Amino acid sequence: MLTDSSKAVVALASRLGDSRRPSLSPTEWDRFSAVLADQQLDVAMVFDDGFSAESLPGVTEKISAKINTLLETAGAATVEAADLGRFGITTITIVDDAYPGAFRQRLGNLAPPVIYAVGNLDLLSGDGVGIVGSRNVTEEGKTAAEEMAREAVRNGRSVISGGARGVDSFAMNAAFMAGGTVVGVLADSLQGRIRKSGTLQAIDEGTVCLLSQQIPSAGFTPHAAMARNKLVYALSEVTVVVAADHETGGTWAGAIEALKKHNGRIAVWTGDGAGPGNSALVNIGGSPLTSPDQLFDAQQDLPTEPSEQLGLLDSA
Repeated sequence: MLTDSSKAVVALASRLGDSRRPSLSPTEWDRFSAVLADQQLDVAMVFDDGFSAESLPGVTEKISAKINTLLETAGAATVEAADLGRFGITTITIVDDAYPGAFRQRLGNLAPPVIYAVGNLDLLSGDGVGIVGSRNVTEEGKTAAEEMAREAVRNGRSVISGGARGVDSFAMNAAFMAGGTVVGVLADSLQGRIRKSGTLQAIDEGTVCLLSQQIPSAGFTPHAAMARNKLVYALSEVTVVVAADHETGGTWAGAIEALKKHNGRIAVWTGDGAGPGNSALVNIGGSPLTSPDQLFDAQQDLPTEPSEQLGLLDSA
């Protein structure tokens, strides 16, 4: 059950109910919530009779107009959030206890106000190792991703990745096959992904959590992929870049952004199978990693096997 405060966040900062809704962006939400905090007001007050965003000091005309428009379709948004729950998809807002604290801490005003998740939500609050890389990876890069995942499992950590082809899928499947847990941060349809039989089995076993910041029916877009990358880095205690192209591609762009904005700890694979951009990432601040057993050296803060591959990877 969503609280009134959660419903208000859904109404203002999601596209549920109508994908064309002009929802508040993360930065707009952050500005509006800061105004509410200054006035010691709860966001649920937007549902009060006579509420006027214009009367709040510090709320711009643009944001005020957006809020008024969004409140006209608030009912449809909250109804769809409830409907998602019947399919096992949890709508989590930034005011909820289940919202990952790492997003608030590392992303600041870029933290998504609303995320959608299915599976074992406890995995969102534990230590995890991000493993990312290109879709087109060499056999040596594939082996490195798999060994990294198994090392994470041996140390009791979840593997966090983007659920795409290539490095993501190799690492996540290796973790699953080793009896570990997996967090998939998706850039494509969450609803479509959970229809796969392997995914349903993993959800039932409590070994996986899938999440997205876009509405669950939305398909893949490049923008969604970049937003996904931020969440992988933010959720991971350390993220390993196995293979990146040089100055091109989503893996390179995501790693550069994470390094510039200090979004978590970043290790870069420099052994066999490293991508052409990996050495450049080391030169600008990534920690070189030459062996999987060095994985936890990159983390200052960290002190019966399935018989089939995890069927939740491969589309985006």
